[in-house]
Amino acid sequence: MNVEDILRGVVALLHGHWRTVNRPPELKIEVETQFSGVSPVAGDPAALREALTNIVLNAVDAMPDGGRLGIDTRMSDNTVTVAVSDTGVGMSDSVQFRAQEPFFTTKGVKATGLGLSVAYGIVRSHGGDVTIRSAEGVGTTVTLMLPRSMVMTASEPDTPPPGALRILLVDDETDVRDALADMLVSSGHAVLTASGGEEALAIVEREPRLDLVLTDLVMPGMTGWDVAMGAKTRRPQLAVGLITGWGEPMDEDSSQHEIDFVVDKPVTLEILREALAHVRRR
Repeated sequence: MNVEDILRGVVALLHGHWRTVNRPPELKIEVETQFSGVSPVAGDPAALREALTNIVLNAVDAMPDGGRLGIDTRMSDNTVTVAVSDTGVGMSDSVQFRAQEPFFTTKGVKATGLGLSVAYGIVRSHGGDVTIRSAEGVGTTVTLMLPRSMVMTASEPDTPPPGALRILLVDDETDVRDALADMLVSSGHAVLTASGGEEALAIVEREPRLDLVLTDLVMPGMTGWDVAMGAKTRRPQLAVGLITGWGEPMDEDSSQHEIDFVVDKPVTLEILREALAHVRRR
């Protein structure tokens, strides 16, 4: 897998988070990436995406007053390195020592404390390691080191798991659409994609075996509400899920459009799996 492609998808999926999550415009977060064209690594793209998503979200949460988020890659003879840095509140020595413990958190009762520990476990399962360098009031850098893969190998196609769905994914942003499609495919689902509402409804008309339409809410031209109404008009029994971001309008009644479920950004593999578990093949 290409780590830099996964990082681009993570940034695309989360870009609204550091712009609108309870943050005034003057407290913005600058995002800087520096990719050096590293070699591929072997492993599970969905799992690594989950690890990187957790680390980036932690970095953003550490900068309530704004700051700089840096994502860099580099490569040595046998190691691909990803560094995620922030200019946030930082950690004390004692917090750094406990940061990779399951359920340890400094974010209060609403946080699970699993972000860094899950990321650490995923990286270790790939034969890699994670280090944390931090100072209070200065910021934090979390560094992932993964073994470099010398060759890319093609695997045999897997038998679709029980509950696998045929999904139409609709999003006008290419990086976001590709990242979400990768998540869905990694869970065994078959995925068709569309970049807008008209294209999506044309696919609904010609693909009788669809189980679900999963659409972004805010798109140019037809919105997600429009796609949902069009899909339900053509096929009333077709399940429809809506993906929403921070600050996007949700004042319309989802039952009016017969939306089956809503997924809030940031979208993670765990959130997607939980939502799709309630969709049955038709």
